[in-house]
Amino acid sequence: MPALAQSGIAAKYVRDNGIGSDPAVVFSENFESSLATWSARFNGGGPSGISTSTDRPAASGGVQSARLIPSGISGTLYRQLPADYAQLWMRYYVKYLGNVSHHSGSYMGGYFPAQSFPQGDAGIKGIRPNGDRLFISAFEQRGTPDGIAPQTHIGTYNNWVDMPGPGSPGAFFGRDLLIAENPALNVNTWQCVEMRIKMNSTATIHDGELQIWVNDVSIQNFVPGSPVGAYNGSGDWVTGKGSGFPGLLWRDVLTYGINWIKLQNYNDVGTPFDVLFDDLVVATSRIGCINAASIPAPTNLKVQ
Repeated sequence: MPALAQSGIAAKYVRDNGIGSDPAVVFSENFESSLATWSARFNGGGPSGISTSTDRPAASGGVQSARLIPSGISGTLYRQLPADYAQLWMRYYVKYLGNVSHHSGSYMGGYFPAQSFPQGDAGIKGIRPNGDRLFISAFEQRGTPDGIAPQTHIGTYNNWVDMPGPGSPGAFFGRDLLIAENPALNVNTWQCVEMRIKMNSTATIHDGELQIWVNDVSIQNFVPGSPVGAYNGSGDWVTGKGSGFPGLLWRDVLTYGINWIKLQNYNDVGTPFDVLFDDLVVATSRIGCINAASIPAPTNLKVQ
């Protein structure tokens, strides 16, 4: 199969060298500094949950990656963003070292009011009892309902203000939109993942969007009217038969947007396995996987 054409801002930076200075980049981290240095750029992690590894993606320009150890909130790297964004892309590389069982992946979301530390969001349908707002969009391992048996695929874990389906009981846990697409977990393999979130433009119109790429291939692009499918009785979307995707009402007030990101290996049940992350970039335009091309030789050299 021929190589995919490079797209996005990463195409301009061989092995991501200098990508952090691109005007579209909001945040980037290649985990190449000391553990103390790069971990200080995040909140939520702790000595029992974060480390480094010499394992890294083949395309990476560095020599190490971040290792997240299943240790509850300590296995978390949370970053508050400098503003509220209406649309963002987040690209990173991930390697699952086993069939992790619970909340291990990447997350983008928004809190109103904004928070400098990760919050407990389980079971909340976009609005806390005190009126605070939130939304969450995650790309993480999914599988068995109990979250204990080995997981087989990656899916989404999304919470928004009018998410469909019943509570269990009264608690609204994240919905998976990739039931039919069923992207593989691919244990012990580095994968390049990218997420795009677009917020709804008014407090009542369902025009929010979500797109996921794996290794520069779009797994699905959820926009108003596409793909065709239907929500099932659990509130998860099943692409296939039905009508066009209704769009997402991520928020019911416009006072906040995407204002945080998170990498996590929470994994508080089942068999624990570490997860590796590398080459994280957050930007206001499409990023794409690392440009691994070799640097061309100068053409203006004089033959001696």
